[in-house]
Amino acid sequence: MSDRGMRRTEKMAALFEPKKNNSIAILQKSIEEKDGRIRFLYDEIGKLYFRQYRDMNADVSREINTRCEFITNLYIDIENCRLRILYEKGYKECKNCKRPNLLEHAYCCACGSKFPDSNDVNIVTAVDPEKFVIKIPEVTMIPMAEASAPVAQTVAPDPVAQAPVAETAPVAAPAPVEAAATPVAAPVEAAVPVEVPVAPVEVVTGEVISADVVPAEVASARAVEETEAAAE
Repeated sequence: MSDRGMRRTEKMAALFEPKKNNSIAILQKSIEEKDGRIRFLYDEIGKLYFRQYRDMNADVSREINTRCEFITNLYIDIENCRLRILYEKGYKECKNCKRPNLLEHAYCCACGSKFPDSNDVNIVTAVDPEKFVIKIPEVTMIPMAEASAPVAQTVAPDPVAQAPVAETAPVAAPAPVEAAATPVAAPVEAAVPVEVPVAPVEVVTGEVISADVVPAEVASARAVEETEAAAE
């Protein structure tokens, strides 16, 4: 059966077996508690080594060995809980290749190794301390220069101060308002009286003849008057 088919079978079995779900939850909680105890023991071992470093006459090897044994037993218990979780889901793990198989399999589906004849939970989930390999967490080595350097206090950055400030377009200065030019009246020059020449008016037979009369007509009129005067 493929891994996808195995996961589907697990989900279907979980829907109809609430007891198994409760057992699995208890086992997972037990694993978390054991992990916490292991971390606590690691811290104590570190403190014991530091005490021996400060005082060369202090003998802490017995305390350290006792805690190391506790850690080993806790790792074995965690492995047993993990195998029991698989068993509750209907699987067993191959001791050779660590591949999960269905409980009814007599041989491993991956490497072909033979399983024990019995599917008893104590047999299927048994852990051999001699063959069990503990995965020790890696320790990050710190250079001596960095270890001796004082630890600088880090201040959490202010998100408001680091927020990018939006650039605003420069505001143009208002243009100076020019006062409306008041129209200045041009100085009025005093009117110079203009003398208009008036042509003399001649009286002819009681009629006024203007100066605009054409000279030829005036001459003709005079000739007529003279003729009439001579006739009288």
